[in-house]
Amino acid sequence: MQKWCKIAGMFITTVILLLIPCASYILFEYVTGNLPTIPLSMAVLNIGWIYLLYLTVFAVSGSTRIGIPFTAVFLYIVSVAEYLVTGFRGRPIMIWDVLALRTAMSVAGNYEFVFTKEMYLACLGVQAICLFGLIVPIRVRGRNKRLVFAGGSTGVVLSFILWFYTCLIPYKGLEINMWEVSESYQEYGYVLSTAVSFNYAVKKKPKGYSFAKVKQIYDSVKEDNQVLLASAGDVDVDREDKTTPVNIICIMNESYSDLKVAGNFETNQEYFPFLNSLKENTVKGSLSVPIFGSLTSNSEFEFLTGDSISQLPANSIAYQFNVKPNTYSLVSTLKSQGYDTVAMHPYPKENWNRQECYRNMGIDEFLDIEDYEGSELLRNYISDRADYEKLIERVESKENPEDKLFLFNVTMQNHGGYDTLFDDFDQEVWLTGDLKGKYPKADQYLSLMKRSDEALEYLISYFEQSSEPTMIVLFGDHQPSVEDEFFDEISGIPSSLVKNQDRLMWYQTPFMIWTNYKTQAEEKGKMGAIYLSSEVLKRAGVTMTPYQQFLLKMEETFPVVHPIGCFDQEGTYYSWEALNNPENPYSDLIKNYEYLVYNHIFDGKKLKEMFSLETGK
Repeated sequence: MQKWCKIAGMFITTVILLLIPCASYILFEYVTGNLPTIPLSMAVLNIGWIYLLYLTVFAVSGSTRIGIPFTAVFLYIVSVAEYLVTGFRGRPIMIWDVLALRTAMSVAGNYEFVFTKEMYLACLGVQAICLFGLIVPIRVRGRNKRLVFAGGSTGVVLSFILWFYTCLIPYKGLEINMWEVSESYQEYGYVLSTAVSFNYAVKKKPKGYSFAKVKQIYDSVKEDNQVLLASAGDVDVDREDKTTPVNIICIMNESYSDLKVAGNFETNQEYFPFLNSLKENTVKGSLSVPIFGSLTSNSEFEFLTGDSISQLPANSIAYQFNVKPNTYSLVSTLKSQGYDTVAMHPYPKENWNRQECYRNMGIDEFLDIEDYEGSELLRNYISDRADYEKLIERVESKENPEDKLFLFNVTMQNHGGYDTLFDDFDQEVWLTGDLKGKYPKADQYLSLMKRSDEALEYLISYFEQSSEPTMIVLFGDHQPSVEDEFFDEISGIPSSLVKNQDRLMWYQTPFMIWTNYKTQAEEKGKMGAIYLSSEVLKRAGVTMTPYQQFLLKMEETFPVVHPIGCFDQEGTYYSWEALNNPENPYSDLIKNYEYLVYNHIFDGKKLKEMFSLETGK
């Protein structure tokens, strides 16, 4: 009898152990709220990955007393983080976000966190799992047994991973919907979606890519430029009125946008009166940025490098992976022509890995939040007015007025968390008509735009009186994360029904290029963020690299290059799939661009003379 009881006890213990990963899966997706949306086949794959995780930790620790509680608690913490992050960002935690953890934590204080009933109940379930692991331990004793067990576990784990990526993903067609990432996570489950997303982490060479092809493109650009110069002769080369700015100031304003690009609405007063009044010596237009609501540094990356996020592994963060030492950009082009290079950002310099990225691009000096001590705050951030005061102070600190300065400034005033009331914030602008009182986040955001407009007026007014030839570039990094219902109402259609070619309305922000000396005014219309730095160099009258010349030429065909697709001069939309079709008349142009971006970012054998003012041997 005792023997049978022992066998029964072992059987029950084994069954419970085998069910623990299933329980962890249920608790995980119970917290995220995705449990009802995940089909059984996807649930099985999630549980399979969770089994591997438990097995790995058990193999390393040699005891369920360590392995079970550690894994169960880890999965619970990730599930809570996933729910909270998705709530305030509208996007699940991706594998690349691990390196952005410090950035996420630094702004988390401006969001409201609510712990749900599901979190508390799941916590009780995790405690029960941990208790079982502690009171019914299973150990692998002896060094040799542990080595054998670890070796066997490693074989199981590697075999599963190999089967998953080489057989299952192609057979099942598992892929992340890069437009609606949350939909994939709701359908697949978090653990499985994360496993699938690893498949996007490695950038494959574009079809037909070779270093010789890049060299061929370089030779073609150089030849075209020589023909252009020859045809121009000496006309206007030595114009007396030709001015090269001593100061080139580029400002990427946080969440700066005009929401009327997504649909019309009325407010109690105008929120961009000064920007709209600028006419003389001003180029204005609508910048098509690659992101919505977050991931600021990706817009920054496109502006500085000319490389489209569409050419990177999907949903990646360029500043975390793709800005290596001696990365060529707007910074290196101006630095090679005698400009001192300075970056300013009123927040910790570690955010989005900026300190390292700026160093890799060749920034000489980086002013961060520590340099803004005593500056005016608006909500919890340095105001645009205070930021511009510090900017002016840095320009005035030059030893000689003739010294060339390139200054890249990233503001913080308008950062998200618009659902919190602040004592230092006066609501000046609000929605009227049918929208009055319905969208408090949008109201607060529009009031912030009014404050940004006033700060811009202060900045322009200062440099209007300056004797130093100065160019000021201003653009927004992305639109804000205000109420989804607000966007649906002003556009007149639910976001899920909007066609790809119409989604650009959520990726447009204003840009302007202003000078305090005589230049040709222009309305540019829509333009991709990858072109803005080349436009700046062209209008400043400084030398451009062959790559920047290539971009200006490509802009003539496709003024908008964006992750959702490309738009030609007539506004016709082309998906990336269509452009990669050899029968498409523009496929060669797009392939050449893809080759150049790959060489610039990924290829260890970089054609330096394409991306810099260096001359080849």
